[in-house]
Amino acid sequence: MTAEPETGPDLQRLKSAVSEAVATGRDLQARVRDLMLAALSRTGVDPARIQQVTRATLEGVDTGAAQGTDAGRRARQAVAGIEDALLQAAEASSLAIREAAGHAGDFARSDLKRAVDELASLESLFVKTLADVTRAGSSTAKTTFADIQRHMQHSGTLFGEQLADHVGSLRGVLAQAGKEGLQSGVETAGRAATQLGRLAGALLADMEKGFARSGSQGSGTEDTGKESS
Repeated sequence: MTAEPETGPDLQRLKSAVSEAVATGRDLQARVRDLMLAALSRTGVDPARIQQVTRATLEGVDTGAAQGTDAGRRARQAVAGIEDALLQAAEASSLAIREAAGHAGDFARSDLKRAVDELASLESLFVKTLADVTRAGSSTAKTTFADIQRHMQHSGTLFGEQLADHVGSLRGVLAQAGKEGLQSGVETAGRAATQLGRLAGALLADMEKGFARSGSQGSGTEDTGKESS
């Protein structure tokens, strides 16, 4: 869960695209969400990849917000898009774990429990990554991101509430699957994480296509593209 920051070409492209979207300011929440979903769905969903993509996106937000007026508003709307994307990633991971639990002979119980535990830590991973970027970022990051982080720590988020619902439901699924004979051995160890990540990535790609068809704005405050006076 603590992978070192990575600066591969795909992450650099993501950062640049997010920066441009934030500087432009139109449909900001939905655009940031869609850019993150595209980056996650290409390579599969796993904690290290989520952390890398989230960090690159936050760095792009910081760079883009500094290029226009009303940086705080832009940054907050972009972070709402990040939360939307993380929630979709959590939903895809949850669906992948449920599907795996339905194939009791293919996955070890320990593998699926580990996957649920990693999903449960997704909000704390986001808060930690936000704190890392805040420390290393511009004055915009040091003010707006810090405010967002304090709010998350004190009041929680809708993302965190929905994540907890997914995790609670999955723990019930695993308990039932255990009664029905889910493996408890280690013969599938190593393969399961990759298989679950790929399945979640495919499910996330389907969600991304659905957003593209519907043109939906996400679950947070709608961005009208207008600057505050």
